[in-house]
Amino acid sequence: MENYRQKKLLVYLVLAITMMSFYCHSAFAKDLGVVGEIYPIQEEDLLNFILRRIAHMQKSGDWQKLQNQFRDRVQQHADRPRPVSAIRKAVETRSWQYNPSITVPYDLKDAKGNIFAKAGTTVNPLSFITIRSTLVFFNGDDKNQVQWVLSFNQKYPRKTKLILINGSVSEQIKRLHQPIYFDQGGKLTAKFNIQHVPAIVVQERDHLKISEIAL
Repeated sequence: MENYRQKKLLVYLVLAITMMSFYCHSAFAKDLGVVGEIYPIQEEDLLNFILRRIAHMQKSGDWQKLQNQFRDRVQQHADRPRPVSAIRKAVETRSWQYNPSITVPYDLKDAKGNIFAKAGTTVNPLSFITIRSTLVFFNGDDKNQVQWVLSFNQKYPRKTKLILINGSVSEQIKRLHQPIYFDQGGKLTAKFNIQHVPAIVVQERDHLKISEIAL
């Protein structure tokens, strides 16, 4: 039995060497034509592959699970956007002024083409408009800040715009009974140089007064 296995192994080895020798020599041989039928290489279209995978996921229920997960992530992000991480709780009260004036980079024209502000002109929007609401920035996950906002709203009912830098929008709407905004990306706090909350922004004549309030 052992001799049979050895002879069989020897036959396979001779065959392998013969085939290698054939392929090596064939590189230098002339074209002998086509032996037998040949077929084009078939590769599945990518779009068909994707559609087939989707159909399979729909049958198995995985497609619905994927849609539910995506919907939940979108809802969660809308209700609780990424916090403004650079903002901390105020430990001292401080105030400063913010001048919103801008220098017009080019001529501004009305619908009829009349120039109402030439390039280089400095314009202060607060000379033409009045911000009647107090902007209130706070952390919705801080119970003390939420309680302070409740008290502030009682003093100035319907005169605030509440802006979260962290927390759940839906929870604060239920608690404070008014629209809640979120400073996504920290754009407003960066513009006003707010580094601590709670903070308020109010208009005083042609400038804004910004205050960070220690509780």
